[in-house]
Amino acid sequence: MRNFSLGILINYVLAYLWQPIEKSKLLQSLEKDIISKELFNQLQGITHQNNKTKTLIWLHAKTLLIAENFSEIISHFENKKDIQFLLTTERSELDKEFTLPGIHQVIPLDHPSFVNQFIKYWKPDSLVWLSDTIRPILLHKVSKSNIPAIYANASLTSKKTKTFLPFRAFIKVYLSYFDRILAKSDDAAKDLRRLKGVRSKLEVLGIMQTSARALPYDEGLRSKFSVIQDNRFLWFAAHVVPGEIAALGKAQRRVSRNLQGLLLILHMDDAEQAKVAKTKLSALSLKVELHKEDIIPDLNTDILIVSGSDNLGMWFRLASVCFLGGSLVQSGGADPFEAAALGSAILHGPFTQNYQNDYDRLLDAGGARLVYNSEMLSNALVDTMSPDQAALMAHAAWEVCSAGAEVNDRIIELLDGYLDKEKSFESPT
Repeated sequence: MRNFSLGILINYVLAYLWQPIEKSKLLQSLEKDIISKELFNQLQGITHQNNKTKTLIWLHAKTLLIAENFSEIISHFENKKDIQFLLTTERSELDKEFTLPGIHQVIPLDHPSFVNQFIKYWKPDSLVWLSDTIRPILLHKVSKSNIPAIYANASLTSKKTKTFLPFRAFIKVYLSYFDRILAKSDDAAKDLRRLKGVRSKLEVLGIMQTSARALPYDEGLRSKFSVIQDNRFLWFAAHVVPGEIAALGKAQRRVSRNLQGLLLILHMDDAEQAKVAKTKLSALSLKVELHKEDIIPDLNTDILIVSGSDNLGMWFRLASVCFLGGSLVQSGGADPFEAAALGSAILHGPFTQNYQNDYDRLLDAGGARLVYNSEMLSNALVDTMSPDQAALMAHAAWEVCSAGAEVNDRIIELLDGYLDKEKSFESPT
C-alpha cells in the first residue's frame, strides 16, 4: 500500500462530509438546466458509454485544447488491437467537437464514491496525467488500484500547486502516487528533488506538447523546380480559402513592384476553387498559371496555383516564407507545424482557433508573425525576405515544432512497458 498522510486523510474526511452537499448542488443545477444530464452523471463518475476493450489507456488534461498534445501518443497505439483511449478533461466541453480517437468525458469530482464509481467502471490500465490540478482522492484510488500513472509537465510553480506547498508531507505523498514524474524544466526538477522519495521517479525531459512530422516530398523534383526558376525568390500561401484570394493577390502585386521575379505559389485544397481563384487573380493584372506536371511556369509568372495534397511538402520546402491560409477569415487556420517542420518562416492571420495553442507557442518563440490584412502581409513579406531574418524565424519555428518529441517518446516507451508487463501477467505459465 502506498503512503497515506494526514493531509490525504483530512481530504477524505472533508470530501465525505461535503459529498452530500455537492450532490445536492448538482441536482439543483440539473433541475434548472444549468448542466446536462450527461454532465450530471459524469461529475459523479457515472457513464453510459461502453467499455468493451481489453486494454484502456487513460489520458487526462485540463481542456480539449491541451489534450491535443496527446495526439502523437494516440497515433502510436491507434492501430493496435484491443486498445482504447479514455480522455478526461476538467472543464465541461461535451458540446465541443471531439477530434481525437477514443472516448471523452469530464473527470469526476474528487469525492470518494464518485471516484470509486469511475475507477470501478473504467478499470484503466495506465494513466498519463497532464494537469497541475491536485486530485488527492482520485490519485490515491489510482495508486491503490495499482494503475501505473505518469505525471507529465510536472512542476510545483503553478498557483494550484503553490497552495499546497506549505504542506510538504502532503505533496510528497501525493506525488508518490505517480510511477514516473517527468519535470517540465530544470528549475521544476530542482524544486521536485527537494522532496525525498520523489528523486527516484524523476526525469527531466522538457514540456510535453504536440510535435510535428514533416510532410514527405521528392527532393529531386524540388531541386529541379528550383533550378528552372533560377533560384528566384518565392513565397508559399498554403490552404488558402476563397475569402483570402484578393488580399494575397494585392500583396503579391505590391511587393513584386520592388522585387522583380517574385513568385507566389498559392495552394488551395479544392481544385475547382483553384480555377475560380485564377480568374479573380488574373483580373488584378497578374500573370497566373494553374500548376500542371508537364508545365513549368516561366519567369514572368506572378502566381502559380496548386491544389490538393500532392507535393504539398515540396512547396513548403521550396519557400523560405509561408503564409498559412484560413486565417484572414473565420475559417480557423491551418496546421502551422506543416510549415515549421520543413524550415519555413510563418505568416498568418488572426483567426487560428483550430490550432491556437500551436500558434501561440510559435508567436512566443518568434517563429511566426501575425498580420491582419493585405498591407500588413506585404510589409511582413518585405521584412522576412532577408535570408537571415527568414532563417531566424524558420529555426525558431522548427525548435517549437520539434520540442516535446523526447517527452512523447519516453511516455510511449513507459506505456509500452506497462502493457507488456500486463500481458506477461495474463500469459499462462
